[in-house]
Amino acid sequence: MEKQKIIQMGMELERWTHKSCVADIGKGEDWATIYSIISGERGKGHASELMTVMKKHYELEGKKFGSSVALSASMKHLLAKLNIEEYA
Repeated sequence: MEKQKIIQMGMELERWTHKSCVADIGKGEDWATIYSIISGERGKGHASELMTVMKKHYELEGKKFGSSVALSASMKHLLAKLNIEEYA
């Protein structure tokens, strides 16, 4: 897994990569939010693995970890499975 800082649409985000998966995370003083996540090889568990590691990482930093609205049924399923709040 790799994490780097990027600028996207004028915002500083953290970009996480793991195997075929890339996630962009917005971060504040006490929160971290998944803004986007893309998996190049769906159904192989890459997104699940990445989201599990990110959740643990940000919670250890004392941040509430959640996600913007899920844009697919598979993302909604992952959020529920991993007990990550979806912001509506």
